[in-house]
Amino acid sequence: MSKDHYKTLGVDKNATPEEIKKAFRKLALEHHPDKTGGEDTKFKEINEAYGVLSDKDKRSQYDRFGSAGPNMGGGQGGGFDGFDFSGFNQGGGVDFDLGDIFGSFFGGGGGGRGRGQAQQKRGQDISIGVQLTFKESVLGTDKAIEYNRHKTCPTCDGAKGTDLKKCSHCDGKGYQTKVQRTILGNMEQQYVCDYCDGSGKIPTNKCKTCHGAGVLKEKESITIHIPAGIESGEQLRVVGRGEAVAGGTSGNLYVQITVKSDMIFRKNRTKVYMTQNIPLSVAIGGGDVKVSSYDGDFTLTIPHGSNTGDVLRAKEKGGFVDAKKRDDMHITLKVDMPKKIGSEVKKIVKELESLGY
Repeated sequence: MSKDHYKTLGVDKNATPEEIKKAFRKLALEHHPDKTGGEDTKFKEINEAYGVLSDKDKRSQYDRFGSAGPNMGGGQGGGFDGFDFSGFNQGGGVDFDLGDIFGSFFGGGGGGRGRGQAQQKRGQDISIGVQLTFKESVLGTDKAIEYNRHKTCPTCDGAKGTDLKKCSHCDGKGYQTKVQRTILGNMEQQYVCDYCDGSGKIPTNKCKTCHGAGVLKEKESITIHIPAGIESGEQLRVVGRGEAVAGGTSGNLYVQITVKSDMIFRKNRTKVYMTQNIPLSVAIGGGDVKVSSYDGDFTLTIPHGSNTGDVLRAKEKGGFVDAKKRDDMHITLKVDMPKKIGSEVKKIVKELESLGY
């Protein structure tokens, strides 16, 4: 049985858009779950009803078929589309952030936590640059890097000191509650206590190592894995290796990659490209040539009758597709034409000419 959206909002089927908006506003203020006496289920129904009746096309379909169709106005937060909140800020000087107001109810990420827990502090991210050789970018490598970052103090383990006592600013709760005036009335939001960093305790004697900061700036040495085929401009993320913060979680480390260019080789991920010069005699009669690769020399067999611009593939001479298999190298041939021809060469050319070459 379909829901009666008109009954949910308490309006007539011939109600004007203004009357529907007014009814929704009244009911939303009354039943929002973050207000005393509010009800989650009822608020969802109100939101769904308004999402259908406030949209001309959805309302028309609902009036005809008793349904607004699939995925239309169904309690996913879409019911606020097109709703004018400008009138909510008249005469009261109320500032509000819809992300904070509705974030906790709809699973969003506001800075506070309406009726929820205070958000934990997080340290800043760190970004460093690393330059790779062409070979390292093609084949991948493990790269040792060093940088400076704040780490949890090893002496006090982030507690900032000894002889801990209850924080008087948050009464030992670890968070402070602030009342924010919103379009839905006064709402309580929780924030991590700035004085105890969420621990609920403050040291009587500050740590002598970190001087009560809870963190120390030290040199960090780590080894990161560079995947095969990485390109310039890409970045790698190392979780938890950014700045540490007392009473919270560490930020992330972002490694910005730059690949040193090569005069001979080019790449696209794990595929490698190069140009190989071959003598005229090999181009005509075929033969083997030595290729000086970025990853060691190898022999390439040239078929007879090869021309400039022909492309040969050297199997598994590119980067690693997986742990056991490598990609190919694509080699473009360039025939070296002699600039000076002696009498013996001229004689050979005449013989070739007589044979139809």
